[in-house]
Amino acid sequence: MRPVPWGWLAACHCGGMFTRHDARSLLLLCLLIATPSLSMAAEPIAENPRRPPIRSTDRRLRALLEEGLRTSPTLRALVARLYASDVVVYLQCNGPAGPDGRLTFLSSVGGYRYLVVRVSRLARMQQIAMMAHELQHAVEIAETPAIVDGASLVREYRRIGYENPWSQLPGVSFDTKAAIRAGEQVLRELMLDDSSY
Repeated sequence: MRPVPWGWLAACHCGGMFTRHDARSLLLLCLLIATPSLSMAAEPIAENPRRPPIRSTDRRLRALLEEGLRTSPTLRALVARLYASDVVVYLQCNGPAGPDGRLTFLSSVGGYRYLVVRVSRLARMQQIAMMAHELQHAVEIAETPAIVDGASLVREYRRIGYENPWSQLPGVSFDTKAAIRAGEQVLRELMLDDSSY
């Protein structure tokens, strides 16, 4: 197994990230669902007025995702796959000590599966690429209806992925080749677009 590129270290963590029902995430979910003013702030990332699959109250992350959607066909395809699913992703900025990116399975309620994706504040292109990496994991979950909680997530990632030995987080971390490829491809697309100016 080849080492993962620098930007994808500790990308997907299972022990304290996938399975822990982080109190802040749960509070955020409750606030976003229960408070109209906050859910209005989490405006849709794409044009579909039905149910935006990606929600965020972070203006910078929303702007970066919008930029990525304009620039990257790969990122657009990932978001389109999420629109066709029962997965809702809450996008948050990680604290300075956190990994570059991670995904947490929050809950499965009312016919939807809720995930939290946290990305560190990185350079513009790297942060968009990291979002794509984590959204690929969201698509992997969306395409596997049997993933309904942390335990089923661990079972599936043991099947489709591999344990990430470079993670600095406690517990077990997983990654997939598909997520690494998605992040790298989006980064290439962003760099190609950037060089065309």
